Amino acid sequence: MADKVREPLVKTEARRAFLALCSHKTRLFHDPVFDPYVADGHPNPSGLGEAARFSQTGSWGQSSVLFSTLATYRNADECGKAPYGGAEYGIPQTPEADAVCRKIADLHNGHGAVICPSGLAAIAATLDAFSPKAVLIPDHVYGPMIRFLNRRHIAQIRYPAGASAEEFRSALLTARRAYPKREDLIVYIEAPGSGTFEIPDIEGIIRLAQETKLRTVMDNTWASHVRFKPLEYGVDLVVQATTKYEGGYGDTPSGVVVAKHPQDLQRIADELRATGNGAVAPTTCMRLFHRIDSAEERLNQHAGTAQRLIDWFLQQPFVAGVLSPVLADSPYHERFQQYFGQGNGLFSVVFRPDVPVKNIEAFVDALNLFWVAESWGGHLSLVLPVHAKREVSPLPEGYIVRFHAGLEDYQDLLRDLNQAAECLINK
Repeated sequence: MADKVREPLVKTEARRAFLALCSHKTRLFHDPVFDPYVADGHPNPSGLGEAARFSQTGSWGQSSVLFSTLATYRNADECGKAPYGGAEYGIPQTPEADAVCRKIADLHNGHGAVICPSGLAAIAATLDAFSPKAVLIPDHVYGPMIRFLNRRHIAQIRYPAGASAEEFRSALLTARRAYPKREDLIVYIEAPGSGTFEIPDIEGIIRLAQETKLRTVMDNTWASHVRFKPLEYGVDLVVQATTKYEGGYGDTPSGVVVAKHPQDLQRIADELRATGNGAVAPTTCMRLFHRIDSAEERLNQHAGTAQRLIDWFLQQPFVAGVLSPVLADSPYHERFQQYFGQGNGLFSVVFRPDVPVKNIEAFVDALNLFWVAESWGGHLSLVLPVHAKREVSPLPEGYIVRFHAGLEDYQDLLRDLNQAAECLINK
C-alpha cells in the first residue's frame, strides 16, 4: 500500500458507512471492493459464487501440446488443431476455448465461433481477417472501434445512428461509388448504439447489404444471445464482448466472433493463428462456460432494476430525459419491441442544460454504490459520462451520463441516488 498514491480516505469511509445499512446481497458484492486501492480496482477479486472452483479446472494455458508420434504432430500442425481439441501449439483455442465457443455458437445457431481476449479484439480480428478498404458504420458506433479503424487506415462511411432503410441506402450508394469492389467494403451494425441507444432498421440494412452481396458484421453485445440472434436475420458475423452478460461478474475479459458460414469462420481462425491474438486463459474460458447458463436470469435482473432507476430519474427536476429504447416514448421503441423485446441494465440520463456541470459531477462522485468505470454488464452498478462524437446524427442538449444497473438490491441503489442528489437539488 505504501507505494500507492491514493485519494483521501473520506470517500472510502463514506462507502463503508453506507454499506453498513445495505442488504446482505448488496454487501456481498461491495465489501470486497469498498476500498479499490486494496482490491486494485478489480470488480471481483475474490471470485464470487462458484467462480473459484471452476477456475481451478482445465489446462491452465500450457504452451506445449504433446504428441506421441511425428505423424500425429504433422497432421495437427497442418490444420492448426490437436486431436484432443484446441490448438496444436500455445494457448490459442485451447480445449476450454473450444468448449465455450461451441456453446456460444449453438446459442446463436451459428456454424462456429472463436474467442479473443476482448470485445475489441474480436472486432479487430474480424476486420483484419477480411481487410476491407472501408466500413459502413453507424454514427453511434463503439468509440474504440473508431480508433482501430483510424490506426488501420480503414475508411469510414457513416450512416445515421437510428437509420431508416432509405437513410442507409443513401450511405451505401456513396460507399459503392467510392469502393465498387465488394471485397473492399463491409457493412457494420451496432444496435442499440453505444451511450445513446438508437436502433436502426436492422432488417432493412441487412436486406440492402444482401442485395449488393456485401458481408455484414453486427456488434450484439447489448443484447447478448438472450435478446437477439443476428445470424437468424441474415447477418454473416456476430461480434460480442463476453466480458459483459455472458461472464456476468466483470472478470472474464474476452470477446467472441460467431460465424454463419464455415469459410468465414476459417478465415478468422487463420487470422488468429497467424497473429497469436486468440490467446484467452483457459481459466477465463471455464468461468465463461459455466456462467453462460445464468445469463438470462441475470440479464432479467439487470433490466428490472434499470427500469426502477429510470422511473426515479424521470421524476427528478434536474433531468431533461432518459435515453433508453425500453421507454414507450423513445423514437426507437417500436424497433426495440420488434427485435429485442426486453431491456438490459443500461440507460443514459440527459441532465438539464441549465444544471452546472460541476454539480452533475459532484453528484456522480457522491455515489457510493455506482462505481465510476468503463465497461458494463457485471454485478456492480457503474456510471460514466457519455462523450459521444457524431458526424451525421444530432445529440441531445445537456450533459449525458450512462448508468449500468448491477445486481444489488434496487432499494439500496435508490437510496444511494437520493443521498447523492443533494448535490443537485436547490443548488
